[in-house]
Amino acid sequence: MKVLIAPLLSIALLAGCGEEAGTAAAPADATAEVAVPAAVDPAVDPAVEPIAAPAAGMDAQAGMAGDAAGTVATATGTVESVDAAANKIVIAHGPVEALKWPSMTMGFDATPEQVQTVQAGQKINFEFRSAGPNNTITTITPAE
Repeated sequence: MKVLIAPLLSIALLAGCGEEAGTAAAPADATAEVAVPAAVDPAVDPAVEPIAAPAAGMDAQAGMAGDAAGTVATATGTVESVDAAANKIVIAHGPVEALKWPSMTMGFDATPEQVQTVQAGQKINFEFRSAGPNNTITTITPAE
């Protein structure tokens, strides 16, 4: 059975306060009153189907870049710039098949040691982990 937690909690709170179904009084320190529309409350309108809560452990971006640990991919490219203070390396890289990425120029997080091993204009091979918006170099070597 699907359960919609918010409407059920709202109903329980409203019943305890003696408020009309479909409205809720704002706390004393709130600046606006919040209303729960009766049309979306399955207790008021049985035709409304409750929405299931996400399963425990579900990632909001599941499937976008692999599992929560990220997807490991390899690429070749040219170092465009190095920012030692931010531990970032900007690389113009070729297509990344593992992620279905086209060629592009983008920044990657790197360790201080990795940042020290490269310079702008250098051709490199690298492996990185992509987890959502975070892309972190795991290994980097000069291209042959």
